[in-house]
Amino acid sequence: AIVEFTGGFLGQSLALVSDSGHVLTDVLAVGVGILTLRLGRKPHTARRTFGYHRAEIFAALINGSVLIGAAFLIIFEAYLRLRQPPTVQGPLVLAIASIGLLGNLTSAGLLSRSRRTNLNVKGVFLHTVGDVLSSLAVIVSSLIVIFSGYLVIDPLAAAVIGVLIMRSAYTLVRDSTNILLEATPRQMQLETIAKTIGSVDGVKGVHDLHVWTITSGLYALSGHITVDTDSISQGSTIVEHIEAKLKESFGIEHVTLQVEKETLENIQEHESSTI
Repeated sequence: AIVEFTGGFLGQSLALVSDSGHVLTDVLAVGVGILTLRLGRKPHTARRTFGYHRAEIFAALINGSVLIGAAFLIIFEAYLRLRQPPTVQGPLVLAIASIGLLGNLTSAGLLSRSRRTNLNVKGVFLHTVGDVLSSLAVIVSSLIVIFSGYLVIDPLAAAVIGVLIMRSAYTLVRDSTNILLEATPRQMQLETIAKTIGSVDGVKGVHDLHVWTITSGLYALSGHITVDTDSISQGSTIVEHIEAKLKESFGIEHVTLQVEKETLENIQEHESSTI
């Protein structure tokens, strides 16, 4: 990041300076990611019954927010330079951007396998992919400057980098915010889950159903089920069957269900809605 920033400053390239700033946020993201992974391994306590799993989500939200702020600054500076483009030292910018591209490709390859199971790792991976695209944009713009002398291409490339950064950051902020608001996971449909529970023998109804994400890949569910009078004594067995089905079908491992005896009153209360 320091080499790219110095090269961008000396070469008058906003695109390269923008790329260096993005790399610096990656370094911070990796540091926060390592810290939250360590926190996540700490045991649960009586005060923090879910442990420190949400530390990962907070870190992802911070990473995304920082990226959005950086993207706005890059786009604004690109606008100013479009009005009065400085002289860019194409060969210097090309050499430094090429070195940066090799490093970014290596980092992206190392992170690609873990990005689907951890939101914070996904955030770092998105940072790195953005760096790869940024380096490519800088290389292309420097080649255009070298062969055509078209200086406007550098702030244009910086603006493209800013847009790419903002797009990745928006996804990260959206996902982490949904988890903190305990929204139903994007890949799950509450109606489908309710029907799955209702398909278990002995279950007559489902209501007050909630599904949320504790941290990446760790889901929880709570709700009420009604059973007929003859099945109330088998409530624990029915719940065990539901837990097995939810784990197999949706990957939900933390299940809390209240078993209620079916009466005429609760039939009328919940017959119009199962959720």
